[in-house]
Amino acid sequence: MSSTRLSRRSVLALAGASLTSGCVRQLESTVSRDERTPLSLSIKTVPADADAAATKLARYLATRLQAVGVAATVVPMSREELLRDVLSNHDFDIYVSRLLLRRDPDFLRPLLHSRYGPGRGWQNPFGYGDLSLDSLLERQRTETGSVRAATLAEIQRRIVEAQPFTPVAAPRPAQATRPVRVDWPDGVGIHSLTGYLGARAVTTTSTASRTESTATSSATPAPAEQSTPAPTSTPATTTDEPTAENELRMTLGDSRPTENLNPLSTPFRSDGTLLDLVYDSLGRPVYDRMRPWMAASWEWADGDETTLSVRLRDDLAWHDGEPITAADVSFTFRFISDTALGSLDQPVPSPRYRGRASLVESVDAASDREVTIRFGDVSEPVAARALTIPVLPAHVWEPFARPTSVSWLDGGNVTEALVRNNLEPVGSGPLRVTETAARESVSMEPFEDHFLAADALDGRLSRFDGGFSFDSLRFDVVPSDGAAVELLATDAVDATANSLSADSRAAAADEPGISVRTSRPEWCYHIGYNHRRPPFMNPRFRRAVARLVDREFLVDSVFGGETEPASSPLVATTYVPSGDAWDEAVSDLEFVGDSGTGTLDAERARSVFEDAGYAYSGDGDLLIQE
Repeated sequence: MSSTRLSRRSVLALAGASLTSGCVRQLESTVSRDERTPLSLSIKTVPADADAAATKLARYLATRLQAVGVAATVVPMSREELLRDVLSNHDFDIYVSRLLLRRDPDFLRPLLHSRYGPGRGWQNPFGYGDLSLDSLLERQRTETGSVRAATLAEIQRRIVEAQPFTPVAAPRPAQATRPVRVDWPDGVGIHSLTGYLGARAVTTTSTASRTESTATSSATPAPAEQSTPAPTSTPATTTDEPTAENELRMTLGDSRPTENLNPLSTPFRSDGTLLDLVYDSLGRPVYDRMRPWMAASWEWADGDETTLSVRLRDDLAWHDGEPITAADVSFTFRFISDTALGSLDQPVPSPRYRGRASLVESVDAASDREVTIRFGDVSEPVAARALTIPVLPAHVWEPFARPTSVSWLDGGNVTEALVRNNLEPVGSGPLRVTETAARESVSMEPFEDHFLAADALDGRLSRFDGGFSFDSLRFDVVPSDGAAVELLATDAVDATANSLSADSRAAAADEPGISVRTSRPEWCYHIGYNHRRPPFMNPRFRRAVARLVDREFLVDSVFGGETEPASSPLVATTYVPSGDAWDEAVSDLEFVGDSGTGTLDAERARSVFEDAGYAYSGDGDLLIQE
C-alpha cells in the first residue's frame, strides 16, 4: 500500500465530503505511516459472578483481537463502576454489556443521535456522530406504518454499515420458580411490574384441585386486541386470608438497588422493575399497548395531534400521605429536563429519561386533576413513550435541585438530585419500600392507598384489582446464579428475579419442584466502542472488529441456545428488515473464519485490518498512529 501522506488541505476536503464518519485526526492516522505504535486496548465488563455471559463474550473478543495483533486485555469491574466509566465519564476503549431494549424503536434516537454525544447515560455513550443518520432518526419520530418501517430499515442498514456498536445476541430471560408456592401470570416475565402484580400464592390444596383450577382459568379467551398471551384472570387456588408468612421471596443478582433507589441515577440501574413497583407513571405498556395508569383517561385535542389532555385518577396519594396533583406531573417533566430548575447557566437533565422528555415541549396543569401535554412533531406511538416517565413528588425532589460535585464524576454540572441515594423513596406505586440492608436485601409492602387496591378497574387492568396479593415482597441479594438455584431448591425463596445463565438454567431444570420460565428478549448483549479515541472513530476499524464475532458460535457456547443472534438493536421488534439490501449489508460483516465453530482465520482477518488502512510491525503487532 502507498505510504504517501495526504496534505492537511486534502484531509479537510475529504472530511467535508463526508467520506468518513470519523474526525480529521483519525483520517490522517489511517493514511499516514509515520509515528505508529502497537495498538493496546482494554475491554471493560462485569465479573463472571455478576454476568457470566458478558465475561465470556469479553474474553472471546480479547482472544480474537490478540490473534490479529492487538494487545487486548479484559478488565472486570462492578456494574456500578462499569456504568460510571461508560455512561458518565466516557472512560473506556471497548466495553461489553447489556443494552436494554425498548418496544418502540425511538429509543435509537437518544442512543445514537449526535446531539446526545456530550451527555451522560444511555444517550449516545459511544460519542457517535453522523448527520445523515441524525436526520433519519428525527424523521422516524413523525412517521407511522410502512413509511416509518422503511425509514427504520434504512437506519438499521446504516448501523450495520457504520457499526457504532456491535449487537451480538438477545437472550430470552430465564427465571426459576417453585410452582407449588406461587402461580405466575402467563405471557409476561416474572421480574416485571405485571408479573408481580399478577402473582398469586398457592395454598396446600390437592394437586388435582389446583390443576383443575388452573385449567379452568387458562381457558378464559383473551381479548382480540392482545398480541401476546395474557395471564390467567383467575389464578390457581390462592390464599384467601393474608398471613404473616404470606411473603413473596425473590433472589436478586444485583446489589445496587439495596444501596440506591434514585430513579434518576443511571449507574445504579440495570433494569427499572423495582422502581416500577415504587413509582407510577401516567401510562404503562400493559400487554403491548399503552394504557392509562395514574391517568384516568387521556384524549388528543380535536384537529391537533400534538396536544394531549390528561385527567388524573381521583384521590391519588404519595406514600407519605400527601395528595398527588397535576402540579406534580408538571414539575416532573420540568425537573427531568433540568434537575437544576434553572439555577445554573445550562440545564442539567436526567440522563435516564432525557430522550423521552425531549419529546415534550410543555406540560401545564389546567387544574388539580387535569394536565395538558404539548408534544413536538412526533407520531402518537412515539409520543406515548413520554407517558412512561415516573412521576415524582415536587415536595420531595425540589430541595435537591442544588448543584453539587462528586469524586467519581469527571467534569460537567451535576445536582444533588442525580446523586442522592434515595433509600426511603416516596413514590405512588403499588408497593412502598419498608427496609433496605446494603448489599443484602430490599423489602416492600403493598401501598394500601394505591388505586389498584381501592378501585374496581375496567378492561385489561381489571386483572390487577386489589393490587399486590402478598403481604410483603423481599429481594435477597445472592452472589451468583448458582447460589440462587440452591436457595430455591431448599425452599428458602420462591423465585429468581435475576435471569439465570445457561449453566444455572440447566441446573435449575434438573431440580425437582423447580420450573424454569423464559420470556421474550429484554436486552441485547453488545460491544461498545469509544468513538472519542483512536482508532474507534474509524468505521473501517469497527467493521474489522465486528468481523471477529461469530454469533452462531456464541449463541450456543455462551448463551445456551435460548438466544436470538442480533445484527440489529431492533431484534426484539417487528421492524428488522428483510430483502436483498439487508441481507447484503449483514453478509458484508460475516465472521472471518469457520462460522459456527468460533475458529478464526487469523491470516484472513489480518488482511481485513490491512484493507481498512492499518499496517503490522515485523513482530505482528497492529499499528496505529496516536
